[in-house]
Amino acid sequence: MLALVAGGCGLEDPQQEAAREEVQKHVRALGADSGYDAEDVHCTGAASPWFRPVETDQFTCAVRKQAGGCDWFGVAVDRKRSQVLVRLAERDAGCTLGF
Repeated sequence: MLALVAGGCGLEDPQQEAAREEVQKHVRALGADSGYDAEDVHCTGAASPWFRPVETDQFTCAVRKQAGGCDWFGVAVDRKRSQVLVRLAERDAGCTLGF
């Protein structure tokens, strides 16, 4: 489940880390033939208006493909149901998350 606390500047915050781990788990479940490098996943950080992190329910993660480039996966957190949904959001979207 995603952590609810926020971390320091410059490092992956706990919610971002949890989102990355969910995507890595999802990509690993797709199997070795999926063409993804499950170790090379980077996600957007938690929302932090006025430098105060808040619970964030949506993340975008770039997953490197073994053949080059990245696909983006969306992570949706449903806290009421304690569920996390990971889905392919965009193919060949680039490896830089500009959020």
